[in-house]
Amino acid sequence: MRNIFDQYTQPENRLTHALVCTLHADRSLLRPFLRWAGCKDTPNPEHLHITEQQTPGVPVSGDEDEGKGKGIPDGCVYSDDGWALLIESKVSSSVSIDQLRRHIATARRSGFEEPYLLLLSVDDPPKILPPNTTHHSWREVYAWFRRHTDSSPSRTFTEYMEVFESRMIADEYSIRGTITMFDGLRFDTENPYTYREGKRLIRLLGDKLQERKDLDQLGVDPNGLRRGAITGRAGSGVWDFIPLRAARNAKNFTDYPHLTMAIREENAGAAVTIPNGVRSGFRTKLKGLGESGFLTLLAEIEHRLQPMLKKSIGSKSHVYALQRHYPSQRSGGIKDARLDADLRTIIPGNTSGVRYQPQWAEAIYHVMINKKSNIQLGIEVTFSYECPIIRSSKAENLFAQSFLAMKPMIDFVLD
Repeated sequence: MRNIFDQYTQPENRLTHALVCTLHADRSLLRPFLRWAGCKDTPNPEHLHITEQQTPGVPVSGDEDEGKGKGIPDGCVYSDDGWALLIESKVSSSVSIDQLRRHIATARRSGFEEPYLLLLSVDDPPKILPPNTTHHSWREVYAWFRRHTDSSPSRTFTEYMEVFESRMIADEYSIRGTITMFDGLRFDTENPYTYREGKRLIRLLGDKLQERKDLDQLGVDPNGLRRGAITGRAGSGVWDFIPLRAARNAKNFTDYPHLTMAIREENAGAAVTIPNGVRSGFRTKLKGLGESGFLTLLAEIEHRLQPMLKKSIGSKSHVYALQRHYPSQRSGGIKDARLDADLRTIIPGNTSGVRYQPQWAEAIYHVMINKKSNIQLGIEVTFSYECPIIRSSKAENLFAQSFLAMKPMIDFVLD
């Protein structure tokens, strides 16, 4: 069913329409929103008009193409005695300072001598803005309305922003940035996983993690390229990776270990992945480490993960070896075999209920040092969607803490 906000074709106009409808539906939001937008001496909200695609006070047809090049703002809040806030929205196009000046000039010709202007965009604003102009990113708009979720229209608006962004990303539309913020993975029976939502969230989560300063100690490249296209429409999950600085000049990201994020129907995951084609003589190092040394390395990581796992209900850590083959260069990998072992199986006397059985991890070690095919090694923490933390914006901390706990494996591979 078409969303009630989807009355326009241009993305900027859809979002502005949703914003205008929300403010009109709940006038209690209007005064605090206007203050947040930089307005002073705001009139009584009951005396304000809220319009879109028209010069304040001048009726037009509402055709989104009518105002092109005419200095007509995307939205406007105004009074009958000359007070006005103009709203200019940008999603897929860049900000034009000349366009902002035209909006102000048009409003002044219509009797609004000192209009305020709110610029909403995904880009950074121009360094110099016209007087009485305030800039906010669409992410800040999203966050503002998320703080007012006691309002039903506000909740509807933020939900629409999430769906809007998911749709634009899934359709490969050219959004210049993000319009929402990562606030957790809230999948459940009433809100099941979808490819579209998974793709939106994996992008936002990756952005948050890649800019974290505490991951510098892992050698994370804050400017490194991640996956250009998030595939998985026909599958049950999506994944992306965060590259390390060591891989900055690599021809393929599989030449080096990397941090992997996954969002799946059943759970989410944070992993350190050692691809089959990893450089630095990994298999030789692994042979030199020996079976007992490999188990000691895994035990150290398990110990480092314990504080985080205790905080996250339903989370687990495991080591795995995955064998795949590829029918062609462009095809996805076909799984031939996979061996998983809960890291607690290598810890004697643990009180978790997982029994000590180190032979599973030993089997993975022997598969890796004797491999004759494409085999990937990884250590992963999986998170349950029932965990309150994973359902909140603090979920990114669980991913970051997991990656940091796996640092000994990264150090071993890159040393």
